[in-house]
Amino acid sequence: MESQEQKIAVLNRLREMLLRQREKFQSYLVLLENEERSIREGDEDKIAAQAQMESLIIAEIFSLKKVVEPLRELYQASYPQMEDSVPPLEETLSRMQEQVAARNLRNRMLLREQMADLRLEVLSLRRMPTLRSPFAAAVAPRLVDITT
Repeated sequence: MESQEQKIAVLNRLREMLLRQREKFQSYLVLLENEERSIREGDEDKIAAQAQMESLIIAEIFSLKKVVEPLRELYQASYPQMEDSVPPLEETLSRMQEQVAARNLRNRMLLREQMADLRLEVLSLRRMPTLRSPFAAAVAPRLVDITT
């Protein structure tokens, strides 16, 4: 009976970790949507803050993945025929990963476009030609007569 309880505990823990990973992917998708908006608006401060948040979320997703992998192996050993609740969660996570990758690629392309536009704008800013003074060609005096 203890073996059955262990199987159930592994299943519940795996399901819990997959749900947490799904929540992280959902928050990452929301962040990428907000990041796209910030890129379009050209708000550098928001982009920087969102990039920092993005790295934190990615770190959390990878740490959850490190926990999920051993649990998945235990799950597969315990349930060779596969249980009904885990495969749909894994399918959802797979689709979310694809969405995240596509959204991330779109944001990077948008950011590249914005940077190219800024480069062109900077290059188009030319220094205004200055008018030469008629006195510029005159020789500067070396001695000044202070007697008068």
